[in-house]
Amino acid sequence: MKRAAILLLSLACGCATPGTNEVANPANVTVTLVEHLPTVRANRWYGGHRAPLEVQPLSKLPLGAVEARGWLREQLELQMEGFHGHLGEISPFLRKPGNAWLSPTGEGDHGWEEVPYWLKGFGDCAYLLGDEVAIAEARIWIEAALASQRPDGFFGPRGNGAKSTVSSTDGEWDLWPNMPMMDALRSWHEHSGDPRVLELLARYFRWQLTLTDAQFVPPYWQHLRACDNLWSVWWLHDRTTDEALRADLYKLAEKIQRCAARWEDGVIDWHNVNVLEGFGGPTWYASYSHDERQRSAAERNFREFREKYGQVPGGLFGADEVARPGATDPRQAVETCGMVEFLFSCERLLLVTGDPVWADRLEDVAFNSLPGAQTPDLKALRYLSAPNMAVSDRRSHNPGIMNSGPMFCFDPNDHRCCQHNVGHGWPYLAQHLWMATADDGLALMVPLASRVKAKVGEQGREVEFECSSDYPFRTEVAVRVVRANGERFPLVLRLPGWACGGTVMLNGHEVPAEVVAGRYLRLEREWNPGDVLDVNLRTELELVRWDDNKGAVSVQRGPLTYALGIPERVERSGGTDAWPAFEYFPAAPWNYALELGDSSPVVRETHGEISDLREVWTLEHVPSRLVVRARKAPGWKLDEHGLVARLVPSPVVADAQVEEVELVPMGAARLRISAFPVAGAGSSGLDWPMPPASPHPDWKVTASHCFGSDTPLACLDGAVPLTSNDSTIARHTWWPEKGNEQWVQYDFPAPLLVEECEVYWFDDTPGGGCAVPRDWRIEALDESGVWRTVEPFIKDEPARDRWCSLSFSAPLMSTRSLRLVALLAPDRSAGVLEWRVQLAD
Repeated sequence: MKRAAILLLSLACGCATPGTNEVANPANVTVTLVEHLPTVRANRWYGGHRAPLEVQPLSKLPLGAVEARGWLREQLELQMEGFHGHLGEISPFLRKPGNAWLSPTGEGDHGWEEVPYWLKGFGDCAYLLGDEVAIAEARIWIEAALASQRPDGFFGPRGNGAKSTVSSTDGEWDLWPNMPMMDALRSWHEHSGDPRVLELLARYFRWQLTLTDAQFVPPYWQHLRACDNLWSVWWLHDRTTDEALRADLYKLAEKIQRCAARWEDGVIDWHNVNVLEGFGGPTWYASYSHDERQRSAAERNFREFREKYGQVPGGLFGADEVARPGATDPRQAVETCGMVEFLFSCERLLLVTGDPVWADRLEDVAFNSLPGAQTPDLKALRYLSAPNMAVSDRRSHNPGIMNSGPMFCFDPNDHRCCQHNVGHGWPYLAQHLWMATADDGLALMVPLASRVKAKVGEQGREVEFECSSDYPFRTEVAVRVVRANGERFPLVLRLPGWACGGTVMLNGHEVPAEVVAGRYLRLEREWNPGDVLDVNLRTELELVRWDDNKGAVSVQRGPLTYALGIPERVERSGGTDAWPAFEYFPAAPWNYALELGDSSPVVRETHGEISDLREVWTLEHVPSRLVVRARKAPGWKLDEHGLVARLVPSPVVADAQVEEVELVPMGAARLRISAFPVAGAGSSGLDWPMPPASPHPDWKVTASHCFGSDTPLACLDGAVPLTSNDSTIARHTWWPEKGNEQWVQYDFPAPLLVEECEVYWFDDTPGGGCAVPRDWRIEALDESGVWRTVEPFIKDEPARDRWCSLSFSAPLMSTRSLRLVALLAPDRSAGVLEWRVQLAD
């Protein structure tokens, strides 16, 4: 990443209480600092890949082996109590009558990705909580999916039910919705041991082999996300002893690689969920191909999207929905869908590669981005969240963000894909806190409060460990052996990339271990009930300077980024009485620049006890806080789109008065500033420019038609386009009108004389549906109220990426209204970015 880090202050948190068992000779623990976990053979008890696939360094434990405790357990409870646990009452996509996912023939009037998106999170949450009512509800859908399989092997919606909610494919088969359904089915098998899941997958994958390459995963979604299909192929491979089936699964893996999107060639699509779901696919195919270029693809792709669009805190990148050139400011957002899909990608990459950096990256998003995407009670969510976000309302903020509509509003009744898909984030994280190592040990990957039961060692005896911590708010961790039989096996601790040393104690005795960031600490011994391992990871306060984002600065300690927690004024905004929606507005100034000077801007820190496990991600109850020196930057305001204005290069003009302001962990703030400008010395520094203004605010703008997310006012807003597909400014389009005449009209407060018009056409071909029109003209309204075509003296043909002018042989007669008329191409719509009118002197 192109960022600079300034280390300011070291903090060594106090150790947890030592255990009572003493070790007379600490040497009876074999301690090894390792960069790579051993992969000599697969784990005896939890498998992982079998030859010819490469051995996985880590294996996922069965669902239920890891029990989340502490605040994560409360998040699971809140999720079941919140909108996601009641989505069957809220979402029309989960309406049972007519739902193709509940039909034995796969037919119905609705049923696409929404059901499996919801089910894979809802079911896993229910299994982890032991919620029998929710499990019974999940099973209705599981049983229906299992019963829908045809004799040829296909399962799931077909007919009208297979029609996608948004455009999906022109191909005969849309396999995308079956991919998340297979996630749900895998979890059901892990929970119940139901053999029908294995049988269904075997028949389904053999059916996929019967499709021609042209029929198999054509664009769009299934093509870019086919790695999810591959993950289920490998899951079945690792559970079958049928050699003929395994041979077919190798053929199918090769077919997926041959037909699906080639993510090993780089980031080939900039839809944020496609990126965050697909970027790691080549790396888990490399387990079979042994291809180094594919093996390293996940890392290359991660670096590409972070370097191009992710020079911001929070672990992701500013795509809004689809990343756009020039839209890289910390005000750009990411979908809640993208957050949870990134976590799932990191979890799988950890299993396949064993590289602890994926746990660092997972934590960055899980702790700094995901909590703030929902209300603290998990009863509402928003579609988009950004690192710098001073308002979260119902207004459309397009084109400042890529999407139009109420994308910032916390609404349990809206945000279709994220509304259903967000539910797997916390349950999947809970299942990956602990993992099995290839040498029959256990690895603590994310040290949240938890309990694990697993088979270990040569004999496969079950042991039970408990992790006690207030992580990530504090970085001391206690691991206690609850049940063991003196079995010798390795316990592996991940040492995070931010660790700055630390200590390890076993039953009160210091273990001679070096704590090195980005490594694993492997402790092998005969473990006994009552053994306690205390780990104290030292952190340092760090200023991260985003050199490629105007020199903005973020404040980090350990896994947490700290943000200005803007006091919130919360207002209800629609929804229902049972499930209301909310808007968040700032209740205090937010436009602060950090005062760096010659020393740290941090005045003091507080790291208190957790007072309410349900409220750790709130401004009021988050247990960790910083106080920093800052000055208001009066030129930094909300812009014309209602967004935090783009940063200007630091240092910036700021008030003379230095204030002390409080920062909180970024995830606890729904409104926040987490990438700060730096205050200039005295009155020096750059100031924010005035936003573009309409050159004629008293002119009225109307149109024959305008697409819902666009506006005719874009024609007269004074913004100068860079290209015809400039997505950073507002636009007017006549979408989806095609092959006819459409117009934009200016009405003047008094008659005017016009001598020339200039138009900058919108054109998003080849990927979009708008192109420059076939022809165009200018009409004026005469004194009798009749529209008359103005004969041009010079007229440019419609063209993209430049101004097209039409000048008149003589000044127009006096007119109160002028029209720009476009003749649209038969197969394309059209639009206007700017229409300038030159008045006669």
